[in-house]
Amino acid sequence: MQVYEKVRKYLYENIGHLTTPGTPRFDIKTKTWKVPVLCKTERGILIVGEFALDKDGHFINIPTKQEMLKTAKIEVSKLPFLFYGVKRELEHKGIKAVTI
Repeated sequence: MQVYEKVRKYLYENIGHLTTPGTPRFDIKTKTWKVPVLCKTERGILIVGEFALDKDGHFINIPTKQEMLKTAKIEVSKLPFLFYGVKRELEHKGIKAVTI
């Protein structure tokens, strides 16, 4: 089974449909596959974890659901918000208006 498909199957069965594997990359020094975990959030798609597999595709490290949820929460809190409104309304709410 390919590395990507193995991680995809694990995520679907154990974590949920809002996660998917990113592009696998092989680390020649450690002879391991690294596969990032992407999570769809209300603020965009974020990297929330990383699987490690040996050269034969056996899991070495699997991030837990709790670790990925914590990472997602932290990363979402760092993202800027986009507010639409008139300048006076935004200033009243303490939001610095920026023209895009």
